[in-house]
This record gives sequence, structure tokens and C-alpha cells, in this order.
Amino acid sequence: MTEREGVARLTRVATPTASSGLMPPPRPAARPGAAPGGGVPPVSGRGLGPPTGVAKLTPKAAAVEAAARSLRQAMGRFATGVTVVTTIDRNTIHGMTANAFLSVSLRPPLVLVSLGRCRMSEMLPRTRRYGVSVLSHDQAHFAAHFAAQRASAVEPTFEWHDGLPLLEGALAHLACRVVDVHAAGDHVLWIGEVEHLYHRDGEPLLFYTGRFGSLRALPDD
Repeated sequence: MTEREGVARLTRVATPTASSGLMPPPRPAARPGAAPGGGVPPVSGRGLGPPTGVAKLTPKAAAVEAAARSLRQAMGRFATGVTVVTTIDRNTIHGMTANAFLSVSLRPPLVLVSLGRCRMSEMLPRTRRYGVSVLSHDQAHFAAHFAAQRASAVEPTFEWHDGLPLLEGALAHLACRVVDVHAAGDHVLWIGEVEHLYHRDGEPLLFYTGRFGSLRALPDD
């Protein structure tokens, strides 16, 4: 697929390093016989080189993957809203669909987005700002668009706050400045202080068991 502004590209990126703005993962304690600096000690005999890094415990790896799928299926029963997270870097708008978004604190006003390996995680160490647009039920086409599932027939347009793009027509906008970053397993938690807020009434877009849907009207009681 060709590059286009505003469309999420879920490409794999290198593990974050100190130069990317994230703290590097802690080094494991040195084991007896380890090479200086924590490297892999040379392997002697028969001219063998150092380990290649390819997993040897295939059954265990398969079990880990099965557990991850089960967790995804279980967490899929937790219905959430849908957001588009946006930033701008070098005059290019980038957006991605995310439901791993939550409120952290009211005083000060803090929110959090949890991102795996994606282009957004590459850009935020540079931009240090992100926008969150909470989608309405009639914006499912934008949810698919920014998840790189299928391009929207309607070109997304943006409102701007202090140079930060926010998806037009959303139920709520939050413009955030990154104030803390935490590595958590295979994801990174980006905590942002809210600098701008907007909201309106409307029916939200929901995500449940891998599908987008709308909220049915609830009884008055």
C-alpha cells in the first residue's frame, strides 16, 4: 500500500531505545560466565557461533500464543468506546484507531493510551503531543479507515487546536501533552495531560468482540 496522510500504518518498528525518547528495558543480571557488558559469551567447540536468538522451546511459544489469543477473546467481551488518536510530525498527519484509552486522573487532568509496535509509537517521542477523538456511531467508516482495514469513501477532515489535528464530527476531543511514559509488556503506556477539551451529546460507536456497533436505547428505568 502506498503512503497517504492520515491512514494508520501498522508496521513493525525496532524495539524502543534511549534515543527514541523511551527508557530502555532493564538489563538482566549478569550470569556466571557471561561476557563483559552483558553480551553472549562465545561458544567454544566445533566452530559454533553465538545463539541466533531463534526460540528453541516451540511448544512453550505455541502455548504463549494460545494464551494471548484467549486473553484477546476474553477482553473482547469488555465493550469499549472507539477513538482515533492523532498527531502531526513533519507536516504529516498520522491517525490510528484505538480502544485502549482511559481516564487516569481528574486533578491534574490525565488520560492514557496504550500502544503496541506501530508508527504512532515511533512518532510520539518526537511530537510529545497527541489528540484523542471519541467517535460517534456514524463514524464507523473512520474507525476502519484509521485501523488500515479499508479506506473511507469520505475523506477525513480535521479541526485544529494549537497545531494538533482532531477528527471533525467526533463526540469529544482531547488535546494532550505527553507527561509520562511506561513500558508494560509488549505495549507502551502514554500518559497525557489534557490541555483542551470539547464534547457534545450523541450516540457513541462501540467495539465488542472484534466488531464495531452502536449503543441501543436503554429503558428509562
